[in-house]
Amino acid sequence: MVSEPSFEGLCIPQLIELHKSVISMADAGESSRQSVPEALQLHRSDHLGMILVSTLLTKSNYLTWSYAVKRALRAKMKLGFIDGTTMKPHSTDLFFEQWIRVDSMVTTWILNCISKEIVGSFMYAKSARTLWLDLEERYGECNGPLLYQLQLEITSLAQGNMSIFEYFSKLRMVWDEIDMLMPTPQCTCGGCTCGVSKATTDQATFTRLFQFFMGLSETFDHLRDQLLVMDSVPMVNKAYSMVLRVEKQREVNVDCTNTMENAAMQVRAGNKREYIPTQRRYTYKNGQFCSNCNRSGHTRDTCFKLHGTPDWYKDLIEKKKKERDGIRGYNAQVEEQQYHQFQVPKQEALLQELVSLMKGEGHYVQM
Repeated sequence: MVSEPSFEGLCIPQLIELHKSVISMADAGESSRQSVPEALQLHRSDHLGMILVSTLLTKSNYLTWSYAVKRALRAKMKLGFIDGTTMKPHSTDLFFEQWIRVDSMVTTWILNCISKEIVGSFMYAKSARTLWLDLEERYGECNGPLLYQLQLEITSLAQGNMSIFEYFSKLRMVWDEIDMLMPTPQCTCGGCTCGVSKATTDQATFTRLFQFFMGLSETFDHLRDQLLVMDSVPMVNKAYSMVLRVEKQREVNVDCTNTMENAAMQVRAGNKREYIPTQRRYTYKNGQFCSNCNRSGHTRDTCFKLHGTPDWYKDLIEKKKKERDGIRGYNAQVEEQQYHQFQVPKQEALLQELVSLMKGEGHYVQM
């Protein structure tokens, strides 16, 4: 049984010195723990089964995968283990064993983010750095061909049957990949005074805005023309927001139009008188039979095949044809008038509303 320490016989100054020594020992232990570099510290939540990113590495997604892994390791202060900045200390160093421990953890994290089809060939990597270099050598592509492929994809990308959201999302993914391979130059002199930094940014903005407009459906030509003739064109995100709102408004208008047409058809069907066929018109033709063409309804004396088509019958056919064409033309004209009467003014009003709301918010670039 451990006996409790006895402080009997100690004077007050001795007790004070003893208390100071205990505090000094506690502080020494705390400072020893805090002296470990932050990159070599592991949090209590860090474990070997952790998966840094949700998307696993395959043979074709190294660019986006590597960016996501770097971002996750940067958040954990462990990026130096793959870029070489957190170097392995000497075997006699105080933190050598701790570095080995953390490096093994980072290596396992990376292996957890590789698909089962290809992870087997990386299981014997000696360190996180060698593993990362091996991955980059195998699946990292040269920037030149990849940039060409991405630029070609932007050129051929069009909205087609996609919604505005789907089209812009695909376009944005390609832009992000290009930014990773070829970032826009930024001023590093501590404050640009010549304006070249802003000019470079504006040029990139114009390029992406035009790329977005070029792939839009032809139904947005009017809106596109209205935005391009403005003195200050909107940035691509704001242009996307405008087009998206117009698309939503069109969907609402189409639903309303369909509802009105269905209601009108029901009214016409209700008011339409029931048609009762009469036999008076064809009574005189009953029992008639043509011995020339072997058909009923007329006699040999009035057979068109024998005597030719009379002029009155040709005029009747032409009259009926004109009546049908006139009805079709009238319907098309009414539909066009309804579109210009209801759709175009609504789009114009919506565009003016969007422009007025976003003016002064810094979302425009001078042409």
